[in-house]
This record gives sequence, structure tokens and C-alpha cells, in this order.
Amino acid sequence: MDLIDKKIMCALDMNCRKPVSQIAHELRIGRNVAAYRIKNLEDKGIISNYICSINLGKLGYKTYKIYFKTQFSTKTSEKPFFDFLIHHKSIIHCLKTEGSFDYSIAIAVKNILELDNFLTEVKTRFRDFIKDYFVSIIVYTKIFKLNKLLLDQKEIQIKFDKYSGEEETITIDEKDKRIISLLSQRSNLSILDIAEKTKLTPDIIKYRLKKLSSNIINSYRALFNLGKLGYYHYVLMLKMRRASKKDEEDLVIWCTNKKNVLYCTKRVGHFDFEINMAITDIQDLNSFIDEFKEKFSGLIDSYEIVINSKLLKLNYVPF
Repeated sequence: MDLIDKKIMCALDMNCRKPVSQIAHELRIGRNVAAYRIKNLEDKGIISNYICSINLGKLGYKTYKIYFKTQFSTKTSEKPFFDFLIHHKSIIHCLKTEGSFDYSIAIAVKNILELDNFLTEVKTRFRDFIKDYFVSIIVYTKIFKLNKLLLDQKEIQIKFDKYSGEEETITIDEKDKRIISLLSQRSNLSILDIAEKTKLTPDIIKYRLKKLSSNIINSYRALFNLGKLGYYHYVLMLKMRRASKKDEEDLVIWCTNKKNVLYCTKRVGHFDFEINMAITDIQDLNSFIDEFKEKFSGLIDSYEIVINSKLLKLNYVPF
């Protein structure tokens, strides 16, 4: 990994639909060089996918986070639960974790009854496998762009995803759903490819994409395997002793300015706040925790740490 590779990754993180020729021009390298570098990052598994994130709140969804603690098990006994999670359409994010919990999921539902039906099914089908679980509703997530971590840029780029509590609900038709569903896992497809696969004309695709990008689609970005770059994905889950708006603002500002914080989430439930960070080794983790304790000792009641060991699913489309 050299500086050019890192800049290409940051460009794809900002907008993976940007033409390779434009990326090359901005980085002052040849188009063939940029194309070769991107292909190399894909072949090495550093770029694992191209996705688009959706403002689900505007489509009438609320997003909940659920942590599962399971009984001591083998891969064979885990497989039915694993398969259930990754194939359930309402689950938009699923991780295998190590530490206080064994699985972490984000589920998008239209109402509390859908959430209750999901939990009832889990507790019925996997009653001998699930030991415990905790539910919280996601209020917002601040996702920091990759240039903060890889290029140590001081001008921080933030993508603000508000999953719950949107005042405006937008209705989309089946054609929009087909476009979004396709781009959710292949967001770098060309207009012509999207038109061919959705059986719509290129002009219709351009018109609908412009409209969707202005109110539904938050971003088009590459998905990276940071483990290939020597990082471990740790999660710091916080219970607050106090939670004023000023306290929350100070915590978010600190996360924004910390180079290795990938994103942070406010929630209502068992945990009040979650910080996701890229950590290189145990010394790096200890340093992070020590600085956090020094800064927020009066704010935090308790915390727990988990490691996101494997991404099982990330698809923002629950329909």
C-alpha cells in the first residue's frame, strides 16, 4: 500500500460511481494506472464490494440494533442461525463478534410488531441456541470518511445517516426498488449496465438515479476489508452516567477528531452510544481506552468491548 493506493481508496469511499478517468485526473495519474490499481485492490480482497447506503427513515423504516449471546457451540451448530440471519431480508447488517456478544445485527422494520415477530421467531426456532440478547433503537449514525484514517486529513468528511424519526416519508415505486436493490450490492455499475439489468432505458435510469440520489440514497461507496491493512475492528459500547446535549456533542466531536474512529452511533436501549474504531494492536487499544477514560470519566457509567471478527452481511435494502 502506497500513497496512491490510499488516495484511490479514499476516492472510492467518497463516491465509487465516479469514472476512473476522473479519479485519475484528480490524482494526476494515468487512467490505465488508476484502473490497474483498482483491479489490484479488488484482487487482493482489500476492496470487497461496492454498496450504496439508504436513508431508511425516509422510507418509513426504523432501525434496531440487536446483540446476541449464544450457548457454547461449534460451527455446525451455529450454521442454522447463521443462515437464518444472512437470508432474512429485514436484516441489513450482520457481524460475527468476539467478546461480550457473539452476533451483532441491525434490522430495519416498519413498526414494533415486525420487530416483535422477528424476536418471537428467533426465540422459538433457536431457543436452545440463544442465551441472551439486548435490543436498542438506532437514533443516528455518523460515518467518517476513510481519508481520516488513511491520509490523516484534518478536514473531516462526515456522512450522517438518520435511520429513525424522519418527519417526511417518501414512497417509491417498483422501478425505483429494482434500481436500489441492484445498486445495493453493485453500486459501481454503469448506466448502461443498470438499464440492461432492470429492463429500463438509460434516460429513465439517469432521471431516477438523480432523484433517488437527492432524497433516498446517501452515498455510493466501496466496502473495504481493513483487516487486510493490519487493522482490527473494535467496538466500544457505552452506558452513560449523564447524557445532556452538551455531553453528547463533546463525545461526537472527540470521535470526529480521533483518527481511528470509523463511525459512532447514538441509540436508545441497553447501550447509549457505540464507537467503532480501527485498532492495530493491544497497545493501540490500551492507548485509545486510556485517553477515552481520561476525557470522559465523569460521563460514562460503564462500557463493554467487542471485536467485529467477520462481516456476514451488509445490504441496506430490506425489501
